[in-house]
Amino acid sequence: MTSCEELAARHRAVLDQYRDPEGEVIEEKLREYDDARITTAIEASDHLDTVRNRLAHLLGPPAPRPFTLTFAGHERHAGDAPRSFVVTAMNLDDAARILAGLPSWHEWYLADAGTPDGQGADIIYLPEQSHPGLPTRGEYVDLRDEQEAAAVPATGVTRTSRTRLSVPVTASPLAPAPANPAARTSH
Repeated sequence: MTSCEELAARHRAVLDQYRDPEGEVIEEKLREYDDARITTAIEASDHLDTVRNRLAHLLGPPAPRPFTLTFAGHERHAGDAPRSFVVTAMNLDDAARILAGLPSWHEWYLADAGTPDGQGADIIYLPEQSHPGLPTRGEYVDLRDEQEAAAVPATGVTRTSRTRLSVPVTASPLAPAPANPAARTSH
């Protein structure tokens, strides 16, 4: 911040030599004033790039954080509460992609959300209950340890990154394909 303040003060001093006591540009020095403005603007632009690069280096990329995704399977017909899952991600769409690749989520899907005839999913994504952070009440399935264990240390690639949804979860509900490929129907 100090370097920016010093640069601004230096630029004011350079430009002030072309102004009268009221702060107006002296008519006879208008050309020199314009040249000085161009020179100071270029220096300020270069300095801004330097400051921006330093800040980006200091701050680094945003860190992933917990996200809660909530779904209701056929258990909702019996009056049971929906199921919330927590993973670490950058945003809700990223969280949905990660969740779709975790074995525990697939186990829940097959056990609780899949229809008995294998013709599709009786599952509803609940966007109003899906959000950054942990749930503030009720139970949830914390899959962050499973997600971390799925990471492949040598490459930094995760098994979850190989399974990608074709549609962002925030645009439409997350509905996995049935377990039996022959029984797939369009959703």
